Amino acid sequence: MIALAVVGALLIGICLGLLGSGGSILTVPVLTSLVGQEPKVAIAGSLGIVGFVSLVGAIPYALRREVARAKVLLFGVPGMVGTWTGAWLSKSLTGSTQMTVFAIVMAAFMLWRTHAA
Repeated sequence: MIALAVVGALLIGICLGLLGSGGSILTVPVLTSLVGQEPKVAIAGSLGIVGFVSLVGAIPYALRREVARAKVLLFGVPGMVGTWTGAWLSKSLTGSTQMTVFAIVMAAFMLWRTHAA
């Protein structure tokens, strides 16, 4: 199981580095299915994992001055507020409910992307 989790972690890192996205969509299922974590723990852990991996991945771009800092603030500050709000709201939901909402949001996003293309 640990080997599969490491492979999953590598794929998460590759997707984040290559596409700049896919963090929680990949991390939560890896943590729940391959590592065996409870949904609430996996969701909370994915925030730290994706945040850390994203920060490390952004460093080379920032050093080359290829990061639009104004856009980072424009999207980052409200994103942080949303994260804190979501974490607060999660206290009133079961892990199963959170995973259901996660699946619905993931499916809706994929349908929207397919329709928008």
